Amino acid sequence: MTNSRPDSPDATREPAQEEAPAVGPIRRTLPVETRIDAEQVKLLLSLGEASRFTIFGGLIVVGAAFYETAPIWSIAVVASIQLIAQFLFDQVRAGFRADPNATLNARKWADRYALVTIISGSTWGVGALLWLPGSSFAHEIFYMLVLAVLIMATAISRANHLPAVIGYSLSAALPAAALLLWRADMLSIATVLLAAMFFATVLGWTRRINEGYRDAFRLRFENADLVERMARAHAATEQRRRDAEDAETRALAAAQAKQEFLDIISHEVRGPLDGLRNMAKYLADEATTEAQFKIAASIEETSQLLRRLVDDMLDFSEIEAHSLELKPRSFNPVELAAGIVRVTRHQAVDRGLSLELDASPETPTQMNADPDRVRQVLMNLVNNAIKFTYQGGVVLRVAPLKVPSGETVLRFSVTDTGPGLSQDAQKRLFEAFTQGADARDFRFAGKAAGAGLGLPISDRLIRMMGGHIGVDSTPGQGSSFWFLLPLEPGEAIDYFVSLRAESRPARETRPERLIDHDHLYALELRVGGHHITDHLVAGLDRILEIHREIERARTVRDDDALRRHAVDLKAAASDIGLSAVARVASDIETALSQGEPDAALGAVPRLQQKITATWRALAKAYPSLAA
Repeated sequence: MTNSRPDSPDATREPAQEEAPAVGPIRRTLPVETRIDAEQVKLLLSLGEASRFTIFGGLIVVGAAFYETAPIWSIAVVASIQLIAQFLFDQVRAGFRADPNATLNARKWADRYALVTIISGSTWGVGALLWLPGSSFAHEIFYMLVLAVLIMATAISRANHLPAVIGYSLSAALPAAALLLWRADMLSIATVLLAAMFFATVLGWTRRINEGYRDAFRLRFENADLVERMARAHAATEQRRRDAEDAETRALAAAQAKQEFLDIISHEVRGPLDGLRNMAKYLADEATTEAQFKIAASIEETSQLLRRLVDDMLDFSEIEAHSLELKPRSFNPVELAAGIVRVTRHQAVDRGLSLELDASPETPTQMNADPDRVRQVLMNLVNNAIKFTYQGGVVLRVAPLKVPSGETVLRFSVTDTGPGLSQDAQKRLFEAFTQGADARDFRFAGKAAGAGLGLPISDRLIRMMGGHIGVDSTPGQGSSFWFLLPLEPGEAIDYFVSLRAESRPARETRPERLIDHDHLYALELRVGGHHITDHLVAGLDRILEIHREIERARTVRDDDALRRHAVDLKAAASDIGLSAVARVASDIETALSQGEPDAALGAVPRLQQKITATWRALAKAYPSLAA
């Protein structure tokens, strides 16, 4: 079975409402045996055309050989019978060639041809009745040799259809054999027995020739199918190659545009923001009223937030592009943490919070890492803790930690007394452009919480330095953001690898289940391997018909018709194991049952997408369905 499949490389693109279904008209590819039968009939009918004049010449020559014992009009009688047979042969050939379903009806035309061969063979049977009585033994032997040649010739030319060979041979030879047996002498009986043995031998040869023809046709069709599949595979490969080249070109253009945009942001935006912040400071120093001071402070705070957002965007882009370079050097981690506390303590005090440093006495005085990036991560964690804590305080802790391998790593943590984070928020916390529930609540209270880039950047920076970052939090009991870093780059690699694998397992992206292979296997066992494609064709035709009805119901907003057709579509899709189509139909039915017609109408365009994707998956499972 073949179909007109969509040429668009984007199989998942949802079509516009007015688009027709992507699965075009479906036609059945006939079984190989049926196609072989048709080819044999074509060859059978074509081989007989060339011998029509030869057979009339042979009749005249053989009839003339019996002129002494048979009347001359006998030749006309025999020739008339052959003329009728030739006319009927021509009618069968013309009917077969004009039949639009000739391939399906090949056996019917072959059987008609076999019936005509009986008439054609009776030409020589009647000739035997007219010519052999009263003839000499030499004439009888001559006639038997002619019959043997004719039977051998028909075994070769009509080997594609055994009934035609048998019908022609029996109708041509039985009258002559009957005349010989009528004499009842040993020579005649021996002649008939030899003729019977000859006929059996010719029949065996014919059967082998027929099998050879069928094997040759089967090999030809299999080779043709293989060539077609190879051509389709080559075309698909070429299309994928062109798509990949186009995608690469678009990606390079997008990367260039992104870099140009970042350059503009870096050079053209950060400068004015710094000028705006300095101007706000100047206005705050010159303010004469409380209102002016608050306005200037608000401008300064906003400019700082914008500058931080720009810096985060640039850092994030550099990390994603793998262009950010670390500059490790030796520094004192406790002094770095103390400096951060000194710089940010005024922010905590302004919010009525405490900010303390808790450094373990056992903390090493030196570690080798990028101090600027460690400071950036700690500043981000401390600022977030201050921003999202309403009462209480924040503690920055630094302590060494022994790992199972015996190596020492440093643990930095920022603990607050804020509202805490839910489990769902913790799972999404380190994703780009994502914030926790507390951040959203604070933003709704009237203050900007940022674009959600700080924690993802911190996560990537820590991983670049060979460490690991995480969070421990309980709603209503505060949060503790922490990260671990090796004292020297490359230390405790196995520990960090196992830690990341345990705490943040890789996500499995499983493709959508478009078809139910188990159901299809059971269906194939039930209906049979030779009939499964016909069953699938009927089911697909039914699905396309229902889909058109659903589109009409959506156009006129007929909810009752839409629900009825959705139920029918679900049943039809489930019958042939089209899981994705059945799920969408079920969604439409559920939405209508719950009184949500807009949701049901919104789900209808997904049917086109699912039908197209499912069709391709089904064609992979059953290559005979693919064009």
